[in-house]
Formats: sequence, C-alpha cells, structure tokens
Amino acid sequence: MNNKTLPLLATALVAALACGSAFAQSATNGQAFVRGEVGRTHLDNRDNSGRLKDNSFVVRGGYMFTPNIGVEGFYGRYYGKAHKFAGFDYDNDVDGYGIGAVGKVRFGDQAADTGFFGMGRAGYMRSSYETASHATIDGVSVHNSRSTHSHQPYFGVGAGYDFTPNMGVSINYDYFRGNDTRLPTTGEKLRYSNRTLAAGFEYRF
Repeated sequence: MNNKTLPLLATALVAALACGSAFAQSATNGQAFVRGEVGRTHLDNRDNSGRLKDNSFVVRGGYMFTPNIGVEGFYGRYYGKAHKFAGFDYDNDVDGYGIGAVGKVRFGDQAADTGFFGMGRAGYMRSSYETASHATIDGVSVHNSRSTHSHQPYFGVGAGYDFTPNMGVSINYDYFRGNDTRLPTTGEKLRYSNRTLAAGFEYRF
C-alpha cells in the first residue's frame, strides 16, 4: 500500500463515519473497550540496511460514543531486535504511545451489534527509537548509542467480526513515520517508517 494512500484512506473513513453516525439507526449507549493486538512490524530504513522485521504487540483502550465514532489511547512495542550492519552489532528498539479518533462501520445492517465491520483510526503519537552498536576493532571494544523521540500522526485501517455485542476479532494495518534518527557509529541519518500488520481481540463493556 502506498505511503500516501493509507493516511488518506484512514482519514477519509473516520471523517465519513463522523458524518454518518448522526444518521445511525442504533441508539445504544456508549461502550468502553480494550483491545490487544499481536502481529509483525516491518521497520523500513530507506537509506541503508533495508527492511527489518520483528514481532509486535499493541494495547488499545478507549470509548465508543456511538456505534460508529469513538476515541482511543494506545501503547505499542513495535521492534526490539539485534542485527549486524557494516561490521557492527546493533540493538534497536522502537515503541510509542498516542491518542486518536476511531471510526467503525458495519457491512450490512447498520443497527446490528454483531457481524462483519470495517474501521479506521487517525491520531497523534510519540515514538521512541533507541539504537546501540558495539564491535571490537583492533582489540578495542567500541560502543555507541543514540535515542530519538518524535511526535507525528499515525494512521490505521482494519476489518473484523463481532461475535457478540461485547467481543470481536480483527485484522489491523497501521503506519507511522518517525523523525529522522542517526546511526550511533557515523551520525548518518537513518530515515525509517513503521508498518505493522496485526490480529486483535477486543472486549467492550
């Protein structure tokens, strides 16, 4: 999926649902929710070492004011793995947290509280990219580390199935691009984007 397509799609979906929720037939009370997601992150470095991959987990919680519109807060651990590059051993860690708006639409009867659905989300987050490198050069141990914190928008889309009014599962795709960090060994800019595909389980109460 093109980097520009996902933000436009998620924003358009949330905006459309914000308008459509005023006409929703269901007048049920709002619901709080919590969702856990486990998946796979692709950390894409556009300049040097290509695409890194690792398992990820995200915990989200929020409140749906209507069946279609809500808000969320989340924490995600996206990457935490070691790799080799240019003769150095690197340890990289990426995590983040944020808040945003959530939109949800049913495939079929809009008044139903079970069945298939689509959703989108967009918001603002703080991410942290920490990287450390170490190597032995001519018998001398060399160690460097850098940490970068940035604030940026995030976007996501998903689809799933609600088995009951309180429980459902989903497949989710999320994207954000942090500010540039630098390699601890050379100071060279490391431009990366974060893409995560995950399965989620949600409970509403």
